[in-house]
Amino acid sequence: MARPTLKSLSPAIFAAVAFTLSWFAGIWCHFVQFTSTSGTSSSSPITVNFGIWYYQGYQVVDSAVQGTVVLQTCNQYPSGTNIDAAWRSARAFSTMTLIIGGIVTFFALLSGFLYPSSTSYKSGGLAFLLCCLFQGLSLLLLDSNACNYNEMIDDLEKSFNDSNSIHLDFEETCSLGPGAKCAIASTVFWFVAGVAALKVEPPRRGEITQQTQDVTYTRDRQ
Repeated sequence: MARPTLKSLSPAIFAAVAFTLSWFAGIWCHFVQFTSTSGTSSSSPITVNFGIWYYQGYQVVDSAVQGTVVLQTCNQYPSGTNIDAAWRSARAFSTMTLIIGGIVTFFALLSGFLYPSSTSYKSGGLAFLLCCLFQGLSLLLLDSNACNYNEMIDDLEKSFNDSNSIHLDFEETCSLGPGAKCAIASTVFWFVAGVAALKVEPPRRGEITQQTQDVTYTRDRQ
């Protein structure tokens, strides 16, 4: 039986990379970030990160080996957070990317065993292109309250300035964090996976050959 070629499995490989990047972009709390512009040494500014579903927080843990350790955590947004339409859209598109992309990528990875038809393979390619669109639209978070007029940044500045002698200021708008860069990269990989699925032939089952052998019998006459 012929083995699937790397070319025929290339859509599944690109899609797996795209899904992994989409997962980090959607779940990680480092999609956008704000960096302090004053109040700290220029060599070590404070950076606060926000994600589509979670924001960066800190937790103090007492360790028997290392003593008191401060850990970065991803926390759910408070119930009173002002989540506008662009933010909700980013959440919706990110979720649809993970659901649709995850299902189609799963079957694409099994294409070497399932041997889908060309029509099914091309349908998967269209689904990958749809994920490309949805993942790109998750960048709407950059035009939402998470990036502009972030109330949590305002509260952080106010609480810090009220309790410390140092006046702390952050950028007025956010900058791209690792999560947003993962979203951009996944958009490219979804597109490449979709085009590849539309162009290449799906894995084919090898032809089954039967070997025959003629046998001649002779009878001895007595």
